[in-house]
Amino acid sequence: MIEKAYGFVLRGEGAARELLVFEHAGLPDAGLQAPGGTVEAGETPLEAVAREVLEESGLPLEGWRALAAFDDGPRRWHCFAVAPAMPLPDSWRCEPRGPERAQGLRFEYRWIALTGGETLAGTQERARRLVAAAVAAGG
Repeated sequence: MIEKAYGFVLRGEGAARELLVFEHAGLPDAGLQAPGGTVEAGETPLEAVAREVLEESGLPLEGWRALAAFDDGPRRWHCFAVAPAMPLPDSWRCEPRGPERAQGLRFEYRWIALTGGETLAGTQERARRLVAAAVAAGG
């Protein structure tokens, strides 16, 4: 099974809680996404999510909480969330580190409501609903 990890960066409280998302600059068909990716050999899902978020957003975040996991065919998705203590801007662009940099990708970050509103691409929407339910239940 291929292990994957999503990192849901949250801010705000209650109904005003927001989720950090990005779009690929110049690639609208890629859809709205949260940072995440593949767990590499010798890495735990927790280590992978911290690495992926740093590579894709430039944010060196700690304090990740495992909130959900699910299988989707040959993949197992681990869903983590963090609410950074530091204030983050409302939007920014990031040239990712790692393999995405070699592809010339640029990510445009912004915040959306954790629940409702815009839909995330692919299995990320399922992960978002699971994380939102866990957060609402006190997770």
